[in-house]
Formats: sequence, C-alpha cells, structure tokens
Amino acid sequence: MGFNLNKAKAAKEEILKSFTPLELNENNVQAIFNRCLATKEDDLDDVTSSVLFQRDLGYDEDSKPIFFHKGRLEKNKKNILYLLGQFKTVHEDDLRLTSATAIYRYDGAKWTVDTVTLMELFHLGEVIHGIQPFTKKSNTAHIARLLVKPTLSPKDPAFPAWWEQHKGEWED
Repeated sequence: MGFNLNKAKAAKEEILKSFTPLELNENNVQAIFNRCLATKEDDLDDVTSSVLFQRDLGYDEDSKPIFFHKGRLEKNKKNILYLLGQFKTVHEDDLRLTSATAIYRYDGAKWTVDTVTLMELFHLGEVIHGIQPFTKKSNTAHIARLLVKPTLSPKDPAFPAWWEQHKGEWED
C-alpha cells in the first residue's frame, strides 16, 4: 500500500483545526506572548496594541503600549482565553481581577510570582477583549464573562471528564 498524499494533507489539516488545552503557567504565557508580538517587518495594518493603564481611567498617563500582530493574535485567541479561564476569580464568578488575585489558579496554586509574565497575560487578555484595562480607583480590571469561561488544566485529575463535556466549545 503506497503513501497517500491527500490523506496526509487531510490529517494535517485536522490536527491544525483541533485545539489543545494548555495549563496556565509561565512558559505557556511567555510562548504565546512572544509569538503574538508585532515585529518591525509587520505591516502596520496588521498591528494592534494594548494599553493596560490609561489616563482616562484615572492614571496620570497611559502606560507604554505593547504591539501585537493581529493574525497571530487571532490564531492564539482560544489559547489566551483558555489560560484566562484558569484564574481563580473566574471560577469564583468574580469578574474583578487584580495583580494580587490573578497569580492564583482555580485550584488555589500560584501559577506565577513574576510580575512581567503576569503583565504579559494581562496585555494578551486586554488586546483580545478578554479583560478590560485597569481602573485606578479600584485597581482592578474586569473580566469579559461572555468570552472568558472557567477552564481546567489538562493536568487536573478532573480534566478528562470536564473536557468531554466542554471540548465542543473549544474545537472548530
């Protein structure tokens, strides 16, 4: 039996369509952040930005914008939303997010103590509208409940049963 190029292409397309759940951790956040960053070679029409702390929300000035490539963001949007869904506040149905609460996953474990990585995830969440920019008065950002839904780490013992119920929400 010979190699069938059409079957191989179809299998590759099916793999590309499937979604692989990720655990909320520093390595996954940094990989997605770096993958989505805009480069000098990107066309300006393909670039968008995130500003987490804005003057019109009470801060003295806008924070430095972070620039992302729209196409790469779109390819990673589900991954970003999936990671945001592992925040403890999302599982507690608390739409308020602070730097102090966002370091905890739904199981109570700290997923990071690195402020830079936390800010990278906040920027990714803001630029895809999964979270709103921070408000100075309350020092909180709000989670977009319609986009960010509770998710589980694939390493969680409850994940297989949960995934069977929810995978249709994530796969194309």
